[in-house]
Amino acid sequence: MSTASVTWQLTAGDVSVLVTATDDGSGNITFKYELVGGIADLNGFFIDIDNDGGVFRSLGGGNNMNGSDSDGDKLDGFDFAAQIGTVGGNDADTTCGTISYTLAQLGVDNLEDLADAEIGIRATSVGEDREGSLKLADTGEYQPPCEEPSDDFPEWSQNISNLTLIFNQTAGDTKPKSELDGYYTVKIDVPEELGDDPDAYIEDLLSALISHDPNLDSDADLMGIVIKGGLATTQYFAYGDYNSNGTAPDPLPEGIGFSLPGDKGNVEPINNIDTGYVLSLSGDDFLFA
Repeated sequence: MSTASVTWQLTAGDVSVLVTATDDGSGNITFKYELVGGIADLNGFFIDIDNDGGVFRSLGGGNNMNGSDSDGDKLDGFDFAAQIGTVGGNDADTTCGTISYTLAQLGVDNLEDLADAEIGIRATSVGEDREGSLKLADTGEYQPPCEEPSDDFPEWSQNISNLTLIFNQTAGDTKPKSELDGYYTVKIDVPEELGDDPDAYIEDLLSALISHDPNLDSDADLMGIVIKGGLATTQYFAYGDYNSNGTAPDPLPEGIGFSLPGDKGNVEPINNIDTGYVLSLSGDDFLFA
């Protein structure tokens, strides 16, 4: 899972500064700033927590956020100010760095509260001639953590010929087995162009199948997939919350009405699969017949 953050994209003219705030999980907030466009020397870093003004406007001399920003918006002062570079001189430009505060110091409960904060950056020595100066300021945007794509299935060593999807539901479990096994199973013959890594398309395939199959609804609980293809041994792989071992194969769900062949073949008996489709692709569309 990716880390939550708050980002500020501060831009004026050709100069663009990206500021990113993250929480280390212990209440320590790190602001990372980086010049991502144009030429400038970053001198001052300012934070106005609620964008309602504060007591800090200047760090001395030209390192200030007085008046208005370079877009003409009035600045009302800031709650925190830190020198990150020097105005003029022969020292190297400051173009990136970090500043850290605790949540308690900032007076906020969590990282998301910082999205309303206004960040200000004082920049001098701007442009090719190094004669310009800027006051960049704007509020942020909260970026929630994102789930990383799942990795439930291996990339198959040969072309996959069919997939058998196993759902944890009784609806559709109608094949005349010795007794109904309590699972709904769907065999799908897949085209070669679908590819050999089910992780790359399983969500789209599942969504399309749910739309097509009357026994499935939006809450359909996919437990895993039997993969058959080429000369590789047919195997079952658990999916999502049922998967506890990554891309390694798993035993079939207990009591299911068929077994793995132990070789490259289909599950046995294949007639115990509840239903089947032939999949074709039309652009980005999954078509079942």
